[in-house]
Amino acid sequence: MLIRENFRRASAELIVLHLLLEEDLYGYQIVQKIKISSKGLFTLPEGTLYPVMYRLTSKGLISEFHRMVNKRMRKYYHLEPDGLAYYETMLCEYKSITEGIANILNSEAGDRDE
Repeated sequence: MLIRENFRRASAELIVLHLLLEEDLYGYQIVQKIKISSKGLFTLPEGTLYPVMYRLTSKGLISEFHRMVNKRMRKYYHLEPDGLAYYETMLCEYKSITEGIANILNSEAGDRDE
């Protein structure tokens, strides 16, 4: 559904940065944490995740490093100080916007005429 996809794309950076607050993660971990934390209501396929990771990396908001795990090299992502500042700004904006939308959606039909 196009509406869900638009919400997913708009929320992806905020969610990824939030997850990286706690610990460094590799791509598949991020996908799984999103699925589990949202109880399956929000998913971020790897094909959508990696362009987000590339954008965040190219902006210097996150960095990447490789670690050998079970004889396999994994690419981990790390939240940088600029990424934390960006996350905090995004979170404030998100809260403000969702509050405004909630106010509109919860307004009485009669309020619209005023």
